[in-house]
Amino acid sequence: MKLALALVVLALLPTAAFSDTREDFLAGKTEACQKCDLTDVNLSRRKLAGVDLTDANLSGVNFYTTDLTGAVLTGANLTRTDFTQANLSKANLTNTNTFETIFYRATLNNADLSGSKGQRVTFRRALLGGLKLDGSVLPFSQFEDARIAGASARGADLRGSTFSGVKMQRFDLSDGNAEGADFTDAVLSKGNFAKTVLKGSDLLRADLSGADLTGADLSGTRLLAAILKDAKTEDAKFDGALMPDGNWHN
Repeated sequence: MKLALALVVLALLPTAAFSDTREDFLAGKTEACQKCDLTDVNLSRRKLAGVDLTDANLSGVNFYTTDLTGAVLTGANLTRTDFTQANLSKANLTNTNTFETIFYRATLNNADLSGSKGQRVTFRRALLGGLKLDGSVLPFSQFEDARIAGASARGADLRGSTFSGVKMQRFDLSDGNAEGADFTDAVLSKGNFAKTVLKGSDLLRADLSGADLTGADLSGTRLLAAILKDAKTEDAKFDGALMPDGNWHN
């Protein structure tokens, strides 16, 4: 009987410890809540710089204007999480689930989203200088009017995403896929698009001056009034593309 009771107590210990950790985090007593379930919790306007939320379930959490500078969210579930106007500078968000995550007007300068997977992520009007998106899968995402200078998305899947009006000088999307993306009026100068799939994308009036388009697939793209001064186009495919001068490429 005593042995059975002892086993029951031991079985309950992890659950109790987890619960205590969650409650301590919500009360501001600890800066770590790894693997915690914080679904739909309101954490807006909090000071959470440097917190460790590795593998936590943050689905539906409200982080409006929250300070998450340097936070660790590796492997976290960010499904429909709201980071509107939050500060995520230098935060680690690698390998996160980013389905319909909202980063509207958020600051993600030098943050790391490498390996993140989701779709329809909102980055509109966000500050993304130096952001890492290497190997991420984020099709149909919105980047309108964001600032992405110096960001890296090597090998990323950004198909069907919207970058209209984006300032993204020195953007590295080499070996990536942006098929069907909208780059209307985007500033892509000195970017690296070597071997990038840009098939069927809209590059109307885009600034590609000094960009590396070596081996890129630009088949069926609209390049009308685009700037290609000093761009590297060796081995690039322009089949069926509407060129800057208004002529179709044969």
